[in-house]
Amino acid sequence: MRLTHEDKASIKLVRQQKGWGAYAVWGALQQDVYRVPIVGLEDLKDRVRTWWASLDQQLINKAIDQWRLRLKTVVKVHGGHIEQLFT
Repeated sequence: MRLTHEDKASIKLVRQQKGWGAYAVWGALQQDVYRVPIVGLEDLKDRVRTWWASLDQQLINKAIDQWRLRLKTVVKVHGGHIEQLFT
């Protein structure tokens, strides 16, 4: 299965973006939650809950869009490996 020029352009855009999908969300959470040393489990839980409640919808939308592209690519290559296309 060959990818179209449009597919390749979309993949290039994802490569240029920092992180993708759940990893982008996880990275943002880690950066904010661990900014200051954590004082116990309850402190960690409170920080994660606070961060999650204030999560920017644009970050979620970006993660979803990136997953859509990856899933479409998997379908186009009939379930084959795609990671090499995104690195």
